[in-house]
Parts: sequence; structure tokens; C-alpha cells
Amino acid sequence: AFKYRKQDRVAVVCLGDGGTSEGDFYEAMNVAGVWNLPVVFVVNNNKWAISVSLDKQTATKTIAQKAIAAGFDGIQVDGNDILATRQVVGEAIEKARRGEGPTLIEALTYRLCDHTTADDATRYQPPKEVEAASHEEPIVRFKHFLEQKKMWNATQEEALLNDCAKEVQEAVDEYLSRPAQ
Repeated sequence: AFKYRKQDRVAVVCLGDGGTSEGDFYEAMNVAGVWNLPVVFVVNNNKWAISVSLDKQTATKTIAQKAIAAGFDGIQVDGNDILATRQVVGEAIEKARRGEGPTLIEALTYRLCDHTTADDATRYQPPKEVEAASHEEPIVRFKHFLEQKKMWNATQEEALLNDCAKEVQEAVDEYLSRPAQ
């Protein structure tokens, strides 16, 4: 619709690595490539589609290379690096906005917790793998980066946590004060 209406807009589609094994993923990529659509596919490759490891989902070496069959660019990025991910996604959006077609971005990361409340990831995720990945967790990693650049400190951290707690409590209080229906 954006292209047909000649709108300066881009669709950004976010999915997990497991979603790339679905037929509608390939259909969407094919249409995006054939019609040169302004779309960016961002795949969060956390190595597990619920309890199925990546090597049992696909024979491709990377998810990014799945874009080759659709006729457009596929890029890998360190999904734990917030700045690198923002840069790559931003460039893909601008490329699509210029009419240069879709991009598939594979953000490499790792799921450190259960996939759903009904899941128990300890049944299939090796503990050493989880431990190693925990050191690359993006929020902690970005916090460390900001601290090293003297852009974040303990005082700011405490203020943010207090503000968040206050905002959540206000929302809870507002909800609890509503009359029963």
C-alpha cells in the first residue's frame, strides 16, 4: 500500500528465527523482492524456536542468506549491540524509503529465558551456553558502554528505577480505584 500510494513510509516486520521456517515468511519475502517493496524484515535469531535449535530449523548457514532467493539484501548484525542494530535497521529503512527495495536483517542474539510461561528452557538449553550468552545481554552491555563513556552513572540509574516504580504504582493505583463493572 505504501508503494502504491507513493507514501514515504516503510513497513518493518519483526519475527523470531522460528518464523523463518513458515511458508508465509517465504511468500512475503518473494512478493517484497518481486515488487521491490519498502519493507525491512528484522529476524531476532536467538538460536531457539521454542525448543527447536536453529540447526534443526534450517539448512542455511545464516538466516540472512535466505534473502538471496528473494532477490534482495540480507545482513547479519550483532543483535546484542544496540548501537550496531540501530545503525543497520536505520540504513535499511532509508534504503527502502529511497525505493531501493527490501532488506532482511538477522540480529544474532540468544534467548536467556523461557520462550513462554508454558516453556521450561532448562530442558533443552545447555547451561554453559546460557551462561556464556548472559555476558552479552544487550541492556547490561549498553549500560556498561554508557558508563565507560561517562554518559550514565549510579545516580541516574537510581532515579530511573524510582521513576519507573512510581509510574507503575500510579498505573496500578488508577486501575484499582476504578469502579467495578
